[in-house]
Amino acid sequence: MAELWIIILAWFAGGFVNGIAGFGAAMIAMPLLTSFIELSVAVPSCTLVVLCLNFHVGWTFRRYIEWHYLKGIVYGAVPGAILSVFVLEYIPEHQMKGGMGIFITCYALWSLYSDSGKKKVIHHLWGYLAGILSSAFGMAFGFNGPPLAVYIAYCGCPSQAVKGVLGAGFIITSTCIVLAKIVTGQVDTTVLTIFAAATPAVIIGSKLGIRFSASLSEYSYRKVLFCTLALMGMKIAWSALA
Repeated sequence: MAELWIIILAWFAGGFVNGIAGFGAAMIAMPLLTSFIELSVAVPSCTLVVLCLNFHVGWTFRRYIEWHYLKGIVYGAVPGAILSVFVLEYIPEHQMKGGMGIFITCYALWSLYSDSGKKKVIHHLWGYLAGILSSAFGMAFGFNGPPLAVYIAYCGCPSQAVKGVLGAGFIITSTCIVLAKIVTGQVDTTVLTIFAAATPAVIIGSKLGIRFSASLSEYSYRKVLFCTLALMGMKIAWSALA
């Protein structure tokens, strides 16, 4: 029973952070869960919870979604899931996580330092790489947010559209990940039990986070986004070295 409450509280906290920044639920919840749940159970349950969370976020911000930014993510999602299976055979997990963590941290800190409030827009082709990396890391480690957040932060969307595009993008990559987990037999009754307990908590947390973020200006929201990215990047890098 105590473990169940930890699961619920962990996903509530993850949902709240996700509601504010548009991503990060799994990266808050997973370190708490994996301290007493096997990774083989935590990752599949995480992918199911995150998929439901992103349906909620995507639906909440559906009016703001700018669909043309999702084209590259769609095309990158499937090869990304397949790529992770092969890459992990040749590149040690800690090296891949460490490299990703260092890159995201440096990117976020540079963005915080250089962000003058003016919008910088990158080419939409970066969406292909974001889709590949998001699916690959979600399949391997249970979190797929940072690669998409890095791309969408500079895709030209206002803050409301950022959350909508992130939600829709995560639905695409998370669906590929969940299907892969089901096909490979990683979803069992234990996974489904955790999923059933965690989903209401993460949705409630997300709703509260979204309400809180509504009081932030566009500039403040970008600062929150980059600060969250920096913290997540450092967390990934640290977990790879630990």
